[in-house]
Amino acid sequence: MIRILIADEIDTAGFALLSPKKFHIKTEFGISNSGIIKKYRNYNVLVIRSIRKIDRNFLDKVKFDVIATCSKGTDHIDAEYCAGKDIKIINADDSNNISAAEHTLAMILAIYKNLMFSDSLVRNNRFTFYDYERREIYGKSIGIIGFGKVGSYVGKLCRTFGMKVYANDTDRRVWIREKDFNFKNLNFILKNCEIITVHIPLNKKNYRFISEKKLKQIPDTTVFINTSRGDVVDEKALFGLLKVKKIKFAGLDVFSNEPFVYRGFSGLNNVLLTNHIAGKTKESRRNVSVNIFKSIKKNYS
Repeated sequence: MIRILIADEIDTAGFALLSPKKFHIKTEFGISNSGIIKKYRNYNVLVIRSIRKIDRNFLDKVKFDVIATCSKGTDHIDAEYCAGKDIKIINADDSNNISAAEHTLAMILAIYKNLMFSDSLVRNNRFTFYDYERREIYGKSIGIIGFGKVGSYVGKLCRTFGMKVYANDTDRRVWIREKDFNFKNLNFILKNCEIITVHIPLNKKNYRFISEKKLKQIPDTTVFINTSRGDVVDEKALFGLLKVKKIKFAGLDVFSNEPFVYRGFSGLNNVLLTNHIAGKTKESRRNVSVNIFKSIKKNYS
């Protein structure tokens, strides 16, 4: 019998894929890591979300064969230490691409159409005030840093809006797969695009990849979007440039120290903040569950 602990709240759609004759599923949403060690250290599979941190101290005290995270990213897990202990990591790589890409486009549209300010006008009985900027995204240039499954779908969506799409990726296989798009080097993206959006994974190489030096190359007319991971950008440097309007506007769904957000951002009127929900929709939650449990089943087949 393969014993599975579901430690964080997830959609249960994938449960039906596993035979109760072979798999025993225990749900204890929100249990602490110390609680897992005390009660379930001998289970085979741990299912979590990205809100839970898995470090080597925890890994030394449990006997899981598999850690399945219901997220695209795995930076909340010490993957190198897992490899050394022969613990397999399963993630939901293909489950929330559409949701994350749609959220990226929603942020761009909300910023360009000034929807937050317009909403505040209506709520404050200023319906006839129109003296604020609203712009079209048609014909605007967007640079997409990281042209994988999310970034490339952002590109497809932007193309349907009539935007000029410029892609950037370090993987030459992506260039071949997405040969219909115009690939440019990073310097071109940073210096020439009216909108820049980041879609790269967080790893040692990409920690603060969008550095202060790179951010300073961005024109003061540019909108900057990040729906990937907070730590791929130098957050403090971004705040400083937004504060003095050296970057026109930003849309941020991810932050370095979640759930705590760098305090300065909330005091700016040129940043749109969302609470790490880009990949989290009703549809994606179901997709994540189904794909995670398919992978668990395959691992023990």
